[in-house]
Amino acid sequence: MNKVILKNVRPFINGKFDAPTTMNLADGKWVQESLTDAPTFDAGGALALPALFGLGLDFKEPLRDDIYSFKDGVEAMRRGGFYGGLYESSDNAIDDSRKLSAIKQISSFAGFSFAFLGAFSVGYKCKELTEMIELAEEGAVGFGDGNQDASRTRFLRLAMEYGSMTGKRFFFMPLDESLRHHGLVHEGHYSDTLGMKGIPRVAETIAAFRILEMARFLKVPVHFKQVSCGETLKLIEMAREQGVDVTCDVDVYHLLLDDSCLFDLDSHSNVVMPFRSATDKDALWQGLKSGTVNAISVNHDPVLRQDKEVNFEDAVPGAVSLEIALPALWKPLTEKLGESRAIELLSSAPAKIAGVGGVCLGLDSKVDLVLFDDKAKTEVTSSLFAGQVRNSPLLGQTLSGKILGSYLGGLWTEV
Repeated sequence: MNKVILKNVRPFINGKFDAPTTMNLADGKWVQESLTDAPTFDAGGALALPALFGLGLDFKEPLRDDIYSFKDGVEAMRRGGFYGGLYESSDNAIDDSRKLSAIKQISSFAGFSFAFLGAFSVGYKCKELTEMIELAEEGAVGFGDGNQDASRTRFLRLAMEYGSMTGKRFFFMPLDESLRHHGLVHEGHYSDTLGMKGIPRVAETIAAFRILEMARFLKVPVHFKQVSCGETLKLIEMAREQGVDVTCDVDVYHLLLDDSCLFDLDSHSNVVMPFRSATDKDALWQGLKSGTVNAISVNHDPVLRQDKEVNFEDAVPGAVSLEIALPALWKPLTEKLGESRAIELLSSAPAKIAGVGGVCLGLDSKVDLVLFDDKAKTEVTSSLFAGQVRNSPLLGQTLSGKILGSYLGGLWTEV
């Protein structure tokens, strides 16, 4: 429905939540006039937040639509209150303008604000450069690695030199594959105790240092996806002092979990960038406080149940988070950083990195919002997730806060 009356709702305006009021929403706007033909929803004092923006969306379509699709992803965004996201699929490299045009057409039905990363190498194999200028002209907001290792340093230089002509940012998940060497978890006390092959911190820091040095040399802007350890943040701070234009994000789950969760041997905790130590998790939170970390990402990576409900070592890495990111993070974020900063990190900051306009709440203006009851609870069950996946490390847990509905693209959806 494109019209709804929200009663007893507290909208976020001018950096704070107002007193309870009535919001008349019609055709994508907050209007002053009364609505006589619209359903009414009593929010009971719930918060109306500007809708969120997701970094790291992978909906698998078209090559792996047996796992997930854009339709599933859009449904997950509605349930989680996301008005847009930055899309890059490890299964579907956007390595020519034809593919970019096709994926834009697939996503256009939704009316959401999607941005797309073009691949800087064909098939993410770091062997052949893509036509980055054509991709930029077609609308790619930057160039990504598909969460694949970009450790071939000479190729990295060639890619960044060519891509620099577009002025676009390069996006990397810093993880050296040769140092990872089939590791599944963080190399430390818990990996030793469980007898699992570990991924050392230097697999991340060496990759990050190489990319930062190349960015400094070529004066190319870069972004680091899913930073997981404190040492990487120190490298980023040093690079910025040297004039490097570098941004970074941290993942929802890396703010909530550390490698102690491995003792459960829950295959849902098998993710691409491993959960590091409790000290690293604290460093990520400190990075949010200091501003070293620019945004929080969701890294929505669907995996089928049969590929997760196996032994930890045999599980396909990945986790979904769109539907539960807000209730999972709202309490710790607001307690540590405050409400305004929490909304910035989940909404305007990631949108800025993707080059997409943010959203705000105001009379007679376009409105995208998520209605959130910070006093209620969310039980993380299979039914919360869109499509046929449920691969979240928080499955079975109870979260503080509950999404009641969303008004996105002029459509009200009660959750």
